Amino acid sequence: MTHKEILAMATGDFRKFDFGYSDSGREYTRSPRLLREGFYDLGRIEESVLNSHEFLILGYKGSGKSAIGGRLQLIAQDSPGRYSAPAPIHVDRLSLKEFRRVVPEAIDPHIRHQWVWELHLLIHIVSQLAQDAQADKAHRESVNAAHEQLQRAGVTPQSPAAMKRLRTSNVDPLGTSLPSTGSIRSTDASRLEDWILYLKHEVSCFNSSRQHYIFIDGLDDASIVQEGRAALLGGLIQAAADLNDLFVSSESPVKIIVCCRTDLYARLSLPRAGKIRRDDGLELNWYQNTRDFRATHLVRLANLRARLVDPNCSNVFDEFFPERISNRDAIEFLLLQTRHTPRDLLQLLKVIQSHVEQAGKIPNASILAGVAEYSSSYFIGEMRDALSTYFQQEDIRRIEELLGTLRKRQFTHQELVDVVQRDHRFKGRIDPEKVLSAMFDSGFLGNVSGGPAGGYEQYFRFKFRNPQAALVYDDGMQLHPGLWKTFNVA
Repeated sequence: MTHKEILAMATGDFRKFDFGYSDSGREYTRSPRLLREGFYDLGRIEESVLNSHEFLILGYKGSGKSAIGGRLQLIAQDSPGRYSAPAPIHVDRLSLKEFRRVVPEAIDPHIRHQWVWELHLLIHIVSQLAQDAQADKAHRESVNAAHEQLQRAGVTPQSPAAMKRLRTSNVDPLGTSLPSTGSIRSTDASRLEDWILYLKHEVSCFNSSRQHYIFIDGLDDASIVQEGRAALLGGLIQAAADLNDLFVSSESPVKIIVCCRTDLYARLSLPRAGKIRRDDGLELNWYQNTRDFRATHLVRLANLRARLVDPNCSNVFDEFFPERISNRDAIEFLLLQTRHTPRDLLQLLKVIQSHVEQAGKIPNASILAGVAEYSSSYFIGEMRDALSTYFQQEDIRRIEELLGTLRKRQFTHQELVDVVQRDHRFKGRIDPEKVLSAMFDSGFLGNVSGGPAGGYEQYFRFKFRNPQAALVYDDGMQLHPGLWKTFNVA
């Protein structure tokens, strides 16, 4: 369907809007217009990614980290003379066990992990720079010589395991801008160090009118830090930080951008984690504690996407939803079903669309049917995915049975323990404290204190509202409202 045909469609029908996909990669391939014209620039993060020294994008799952990578690719496609941004490097798709065998284990672990990532990233960068026809002749020839040396050694960006070949391959300084040492290095570690120094030198000296970006994604599944990978992945962050510092100081037109889930970042073995986060971090936090829900970033994002179909739609919620749903402001009610992330809200609107039968205002019954399906399909699926980091599938099934047996939206730690102890399905098989901690850290459970029982003036603490929040076992617990329909406590 053409852009003109979309605009010609009859407005006033909620089913016509395109709120996108749960995976921004699919938006990039199937609906790139959503990332070109329907991208909400939270905190002017696009400007920071393109032009500042900040490189570490932190946010919870579904906060839009990967969308920034898709947006960057489209910017480069639309302005090829200014930017270059190839497909992201997905860490979760790499064979990480191959990285451990590249640098000799005699080297200090933190240095070893940083070296292997520096080498991997530099190989990617050199491969990208070798295609830049806008660079001046001398630098183009120099970086091409480096690229050819890597190819002769059988090393490509697509094969991390091939980096081991550089342990037995000496850098040839002839025909390059690397100063000759006048000697041949004889150990595996020294040869690798020579390659890293050589490639750093070539990239830092490179000059072009085009800015090059390396986007690293795939640090969104907390299971990736298991099996002793916390130090290896910490080496990735440190390598990116040090290489970016080098590129800034040498005015090289290269920048590495790393996306990482906020709670996963805290689990990495990274000596300078706090400093890097403070100095070079960009945080995607969509939660806003406000009385004016219509002015929130999430509502603005939904309206931005709605206006791609109907430019005259000023507020999709005012136009199609009743003023109140279940005795709450409509927008407030809908946001309560989410963890205040773009993915949650847009998926909720998509599910509600499937229950709309005609144009005009959406009946309350259709909205509540959509909320019920969202809870029992999408949101419970998100919970299962999050808990898979902590538990086996059989244990996750038991946790769902436990919550279904408890049948309470608010409960105490002791009430949960009592159910576990008196039910043979759970006794000795479920650790109540581990369940509560995992659900709290994943945003599916919060603390509640003060206010009358069952009232809405209570004080709630959820991780997505306050990333520094810690679970307090002596306070009350509340199941996330997005799960209420699933466990029949709505």
